[in-house]
Amino acid sequence: MKNTPTANQLTGRAIGSIFFAVFGALWIVLALYAKQRLNLTTATWVASDFTVLLVMALWLFRQARRFPKSPDDPALSKAFNRINAIQLAAVCITAFAFARLHLDAYVLCAITAIVGLHLFPLARLFRYPLHYVTGTALVAWAVASAGLVPADQLQGTCALGTGILLWLSAFVTLAIAATIARRASTGYAARQNTAGI
Repeated sequence: MKNTPTANQLTGRAIGSIFFAVFGALWIVLALYAKQRLNLTTATWVASDFTVLLVMALWLFRQARRFPKSPDDPALSKAFNRINAIQLAAVCITAFAFARLHLDAYVLCAITAIVGLHLFPLARLFRYPLHYVTGTALVAWAVASAGLVPADQLQGTCALGTGILLWLSAFVTLAIAATIARRASTGYAARQNTAGI
């Protein structure tokens, strides 16, 4: 993102972070269920952390209104939809294949790796290097979990790490975008005051 962001860039970061926050929460709830630790206390913890991310994203939406909007690129939307369709197909095929091969314990690791891999083309599409970092971390986590965690604990452990990585990525994205928006709006206000003198 440039020093002076567009409304599209800021809303894009906010929307992406909301997706990461939602899916991160789902992965963490799945992990708590698999580990038999899903209760009122843990559910409240997930809900409160999710709410923090959501509030940050909504704040960024509000800030985006203060910046110029660039024309939408239909090709960008088509490429995004195509990448996500491929990801969904890969997840469905993998889940089916692993079930047929009686490798159910490893299915969440495989899905985590697929989610991580799909971030690489998205990083290039949106020119957002942090997606490369998140994608690499997810793939590495999937491989490490499959290789190091006992099969009876694998699903819960893998899901928990995946959810936390998605939440961390959402938080870092929102923090960076908020900092850029704050600096840009301060600079804009200063330029307006100088022009008025």
